[in-house]
Amino acid sequence: MTTAAIDIVILGRPYKVACPVGQEAALQRASDMLNERIRNFKKGGKSGSNEQIAIMLALNVCHELELEKDKNNQYADAMDKRIKMLQHTIEDALASKVG
Repeated sequence: MTTAAIDIVILGRPYKVACPVGQEAALQRASDMLNERIRNFKKGGKSGSNEQIAIMLALNVCHELELEKDKNNQYADAMDKRIKMLQHTIEDALASKVG
């Protein structure tokens, strides 16, 4: 996989970050979202060092990711149950037609 280097700014500091070719815009949007979260965090009266802010925001993002994973797993389980139910219904219908 080929990578491209792009420049982003987080917490007022420039970073050169490698990302897969074609994903530059997505990484830039992620950088913009992080900067927006930082601004909102600071507007909320929460203060601290840049490191503390970054850690708290990273923790929030990880928590949100875990919640989304749980939702996706629940959805996948529900779809699996529905598919099995449909499969049994089809098998029962075919069995009654054959018998």
